[in-house]
Amino acid sequence: MVALSLLSSILFVMFNAFSIWMVSTLISTIMNPGKSVTPNVMTTASLHEKMEGLTYQLIGSGSPLEQLKMLCIILVLSYFLKNVFFYINNVSLSHVQYHMIRDIRTQFFKHLHSLPLSFFDKSKIGNISSILIQDISAMRTAFTQTIQKLINEPINIIVFLILLFIINVKLTLYVFITVPISAYIIVKLGQSIRRKAKRSSIQIAGITNILQETLSGIRIVKAFGMEKWEVSRFMKESMKYFQLIFRQAKLRHFITPINDMIGVLLGVVLLWIGGYEVLEAGTMDPDSFIRFIIYLFAMLQPARKLGNVNAIIQGGLASAERVFTVLDVKPDIVDPETPVKLDGFNKEIKFENVSFKYENTNKASLKDVQVTIPRGEVLALVGSSGAGKSTFADLIPRFYDVTSGKITIDGVDIREITVENLRSLMGIVSQDTILFNDTVAHNISYSLPNAGINEIRAAAKTANALEFIEDLPNGFDTIIGEKGTRLSGGQRQRISIARALLKNPDILILDEATSALDTDSERKVQEAIDTLVQNRTVIVIAHRLSTITHANNIIVLDDGRIVESGNHDSLLKADGAYKHLHDSQYSNGK
Repeated sequence: MVALSLLSSILFVMFNAFSIWMVSTLISTIMNPGKSVTPNVMTTASLHEKMEGLTYQLIGSGSPLEQLKMLCIILVLSYFLKNVFFYINNVSLSHVQYHMIRDIRTQFFKHLHSLPLSFFDKSKIGNISSILIQDISAMRTAFTQTIQKLINEPINIIVFLILLFIINVKLTLYVFITVPISAYIIVKLGQSIRRKAKRSSIQIAGITNILQETLSGIRIVKAFGMEKWEVSRFMKESMKYFQLIFRQAKLRHFITPINDMIGVLLGVVLLWIGGYEVLEAGTMDPDSFIRFIIYLFAMLQPARKLGNVNAIIQGGLASAERVFTVLDVKPDIVDPETPVKLDGFNKEIKFENVSFKYENTNKASLKDVQVTIPRGEVLALVGSSGAGKSTFADLIPRFYDVTSGKITIDGVDIREITVENLRSLMGIVSQDTILFNDTVAHNISYSLPNAGINEIRAAAKTANALEFIEDLPNGFDTIIGEKGTRLSGGQRQRISIARALLKNPDILILDEATSALDTDSERKVQEAIDTLVQNRTVIVIAHRLSTITHANNIIVLDDGRIVESGNHDSLLKADGAYKHLHDSQYSNGK
């Protein structure tokens, strides 16, 4: 496509230059009946005179009216062919541009899925959304408005310069005097535009963040009567964005008049010099001078377009920098070159001297943890907030990699297994229920897209969700709204549990899965969980100790260390940290 575009561009420029040559011929030859270029002088003539002679032969040697008729026919044909190649050039380049932008957007989205959770911990979703939509669109705009010009206009300028040299070398050399001046102005303005474009991209990301935060927390905004404050905050950010893009626009629109003035001043100087050589010195032919001036002003138009291209490119480059700051991030959770294939989970999960600390922090979240979780047992994690419970669970599916030590499944270090293989063994129910704006059936079958309705119903029934689902307006085909807003907290959690159950995983991780449930729903879900532990390994992060009394092993974490472990009865008898947590909850009526 690019080769076709280049070929079409060259042919377009050739026919464009030819059509202008024929127009100048109309002025200098047809309207000057006494002038003729005969073939017998062609051997000793200059290149310019030879070209005039060929043109004369092309339009014929008839009467001026016949020559005019032939010239009109040639002009129509040249303009037709010029525009055919112009169309082919633009269409082929548009295909390349839009295809490239589609690939960049797809690559960006795909790359996001390869990045670890640590990247999202330190990145704002609004900023990522702004890059994906706003900055890639700005790149598309820059490509769309510049690629054709970057190919067509330089070729145009080169062809016109060649013709100008053919007509008069000395006058053409004067043209080059203005090039450094014009280039300096364009480069300096372009650099300023690029800086402002980058700041405006960052600013629009800030606006997107405010919008997302406000809409996500609209219930809190309204509850505390903060509508005016949020509107004021949005207006301040919006005003900053306006000021940035307006300054950018002022600089961008300043380039055209500057280039025009330089071009006009150049044209006036050459008019004076050339006119003097024609009228006083007699060193230049009047027809050559007319043709030179026509080509000079024809060349100023692509030169002006090329000057504007730099401003557009700088804006696109500013956006491209932000896009590639994400694309250049290397995933730190990577698959091994020669992975071990696990077809199932048969024996145990083992933490061997595992320590972990989050990026950009000095304090370890887990310290020298050693735990063995046999297949088919329920392990419960308890402790105060920040003790390391969620971190412990997140290390098993490799949401993060251990800082030191290792985690093994059936004796295989999980870093020797592909992420896809590892996570295929697991089902996860998180504390923050994440549902999609789709049907109940789709949300349950998200873990197993090809599941039939009977399998979906069975998973919903096991999670004690079938009763309320059947009461919904369209049952399993009910759209539940963004993040499941049309369901209660308990209903959303049971849908999430059903989703994990449908996958029928060997390992089930429940991160405070019953935290959003009322007492009745909690009891129902707990009954479902109790039926699942047979032939399945379950890791439960629990806030309510009443939900883990039947766990095979309970680990009490404090400041990243295991301070106690055992079953419910033995820990109560030990009268330690677990007993303290237990008494604290039940004394508060929990």
